[in-house]
Amino acid sequence: MIQRKKWHYLLLSLSATILVAGLVWLFIPDCSANYKVIPLKQSEIKDSYQVVVVGGDPEGIAAAVAAARSGAKTLLVDTRPVLGGLMTQGWLNSIDMNYGPGRTILNKGIFQEFFSQIEGDSFDVTTAANVFHQMVNKEPNLDVLPAVQAVFPLVNGQVKPLVNPGQSAAVSQVAARYQGIPDDLKELMQKQQASSSPANPAEAKGNAAAPSTEQQVITGVRLQLKDGQTRDITAGRVIDATQDGDIAAAAGVPFTYGQEDYGRGDKLMAVTLVFKLDGISKADWLKMMLVLNTSKEAHSGANFVSAWGFGPLMKGYKPSVPQLAMRGLNVGRQKDGSVLINALQIFGIDGLKLSDRQRARELAQQELPHIVNYLKANVPGFQNAYLAGTAPELYVRETRHIEGLYRLTVDDVLENRDFPDRIAFGSYPIDIQATDPDFRGNVIGAPTGYAIPFRCIVPQRVENLLVVGRAASFDSLPHGSARVIPVGMATGQAAGVAAALSLETNASFAAMAKNTYLVGQLQQRLMNQGVDLKPLNVPAPPETRHWAYEGLKFMRHYGLAAGGYSNNYKLNEKMPEIQFINGLNWTTKLTGVKVNARPVLYAEGNDLTLDDVSYMMARYLGYNYTKQQAMAYFTSVGFWDPLVLERVEQNKGVVSIGAGYMLLKDFNEWLAKHPGGEVVNKGE
Repeated sequence: MIQRKKWHYLLLSLSATILVAGLVWLFIPDCSANYKVIPLKQSEIKDSYQVVVVGGDPEGIAAAVAAARSGAKTLLVDTRPVLGGLMTQGWLNSIDMNYGPGRTILNKGIFQEFFSQIEGDSFDVTTAANVFHQMVNKEPNLDVLPAVQAVFPLVNGQVKPLVNPGQSAAVSQVAARYQGIPDDLKELMQKQQASSSPANPAEAKGNAAAPSTEQQVITGVRLQLKDGQTRDITAGRVIDATQDGDIAAAAGVPFTYGQEDYGRGDKLMAVTLVFKLDGISKADWLKMMLVLNTSKEAHSGANFVSAWGFGPLMKGYKPSVPQLAMRGLNVGRQKDGSVLINALQIFGIDGLKLSDRQRARELAQQELPHIVNYLKANVPGFQNAYLAGTAPELYVRETRHIEGLYRLTVDDVLENRDFPDRIAFGSYPIDIQATDPDFRGNVIGAPTGYAIPFRCIVPQRVENLLVVGRAASFDSLPHGSARVIPVGMATGQAAGVAAALSLETNASFAAMAKNTYLVGQLQQRLMNQGVDLKPLNVPAPPETRHWAYEGLKFMRHYGLAAGGYSNNYKLNEKMPEIQFINGLNWTTKLTGVKVNARPVLYAEGNDLTLDDVSYMMARYLGYNYTKQQAMAYFTSVGFWDPLVLERVEQNKGVVSIGAGYMLLKDFNEWLAKHPGGEVVNKGE
């Protein structure tokens, strides 16, 4: 009996201990994690390397490791003291993953090697830094030099100044001296504009940093060190893995900026300052998980390290200044119990202007106390939260898009295209973030899978150079998918292997891109490093077989048609009058066609018909026709596509969204041939 009581008391004591320990674990953040960053190895820097990689972001790390594993003596140089760039300095601790069928990871190789060592698609930033440092430290062919003040390209043996460098090519004190375009380049631009006056403003801006249209050869880099001294490093090949293509731009690679490639030269995706909150217990986190995982909100959820959602709640937040907005929260839990939040959008910021970056940080810092108070009062799980810090760097989503041997297009992505010179795959949706308070973002569409060609990382005009990351040769819309880190690390790995192969074969990158044998060798070596490059064999989506697909392509090219995550473009539904009115306004602006008037048009509240369409288009030509007169005019000049007329007739005279897209395409193409509607027979 005594023995039984003894075991009873022991069991109660053990249960109480477990309960207390559980309560402690549940309610008190775990601060026991070791937060020391593993030091980088101390490399003895040489005067010459076979490959120099500029930029310690994930793309640059993958490039440097791949080049070193391919046998090339490699130098990785960065301006930050810790590798990881956007992940470790921008605190972007959630990865936009690329999955294939069955949710298999598309990007194998070095990305998967990294991914398998962190906590998952949301991770602790110190874990990420340590994994990167260990990967670099163990490569005998790889030297590393962090914390330099700036990196400049050597072109044909001469140093070239940086032009509006971003956050990864120069520290702020040095970047301040390179704001704007150098005087010699301004003079050259003025001469070029006077002699050529290119029709496309993107062409003029893209060529701004180029001293000539002749091929330039990058021969190394100049490093500005902490002590103010400089050191020149010669290199057989250079890989620009800076976030903004700073080395490429300074060397003379042409580029477009922001969204100017489709007529929105003044638009850039919002930048973000990631912030840290503490005071969120594990009980708070469980409450957050419960709410998000039972919510009817689309695209929301949570696990033990990541939470995403609360979009409707955050719409209720009213910022103190219009340059700021909060979207749905992306929350990543750190090992010490703190959380990092990616949700604060800052508009009107040019990521290449130091003054803009400083202004963005000031605006965010002033707003954050109000944001935290709102979270505490309105969002489940944040009742005890307090501000614990902000990221050392801004999360800049978009600046330069270099002109490579090939530019990835929105149709490449959304038609699931493969390429013979594939080096990586993507599948993330085309996610265009907000650009201003009036445009809060859109998902243009979601691919099943597409390939990135090698030619997208081979820049025009400058030899011995590759460019990886979000500055690679992607149009601005597909960049919304291809800019994610898994794609960047995959292209970085390909760049490192390509650099070593080009040196071995004494072939330029441009020559490699044209040589099917060398492309095959590149792909084989990547597969030997664990990359899966089997052909995709993904069918084109069903909308490509729709009779109005050419109209959809036209509208989608300008970001005016969005299918969301399900690629539902609603082509067979009735087109609202206001949608056609807005379509006329935007397409004629973005295509740059000549119109004689910009009328203010109003919806009448009826189904859209060809008479309505005729009247609206005629108003842009400056004609005050009745609907019947306008219809007769466009008939007299041979405007109508018989297929469109037939489809509208089959739809009982009502213009569908697909038909409306076709009409907008046809009208803009007709205006391109007949500026302002000037035709021989005006039909009056």
